[in-house]
Amino acid sequence: MSVVVVGSGGFAVTCIDVLEASGLAVAARLDPKDEFAGTITAGTEVFVAVMDNRARQALTAQMHSLGAPVVSAVSPRAVVSPSVQLGAGVLLMPGAVVNAHASIGDGAVVNTNAAVDYEVSLGSFAHLAVGASLAGGVSVGDGALIGVGASVTPGRTIGAWSTIGAGSAVVRDVPPGATVAGVPAKTTYGSAALR
Repeated sequence: MSVVVVGSGGFAVTCIDVLEASGLAVAARLDPKDEFAGTITAGTEVFVAVMDNRARQALTAQMHSLGAPVVSAVSPRAVVSPSVQLGAGVLLMPGAVVNAHASIGDGAVVNTNAAVDYEVSLGSFAHLAVGASLAGGVSVGDGALIGVGASVTPGRTIGAWSTIGAGSAVVRDVPPGATVAGVPAKTTYGSAALR
């Protein structure tokens, strides 16, 4: 099977490595700024290789409007429980671990050496950055970014489109749209305080 990659830069190159390692052939690589009508037609399988969560969401919607199915890229060096539910357009990088009964939403990224423990829900177009970890029972909203090396303690809720700073330790729920950082993580931007 061959796939068209929509993306540019280093993130796209890394995604192509994962796609090829998983046995998919890359038919073409298109810049996300290009016009896709005519190039991508109904039935063309696509992978959206864009790091920005909102841009990945918008491009995925555009691919759907063109009738192009969005495929996932799962590294053969990722460890994924058979009970995991994966959405469409998911990226699981080498060294990623996704444990039992986790759910990974459409277009979500679990980056290199990131860990998703049991019964975690990672929302659509969320990004778990390099070396970040989510303990059991964590719920991450759509579009949230969990920074490099950050950790979230069991049972916490991370609101949609929130940002967790690199190296942070989240010990309380984070409201939607908030930016938190530190050990323990505290609100740095956004109107709602941690709960």
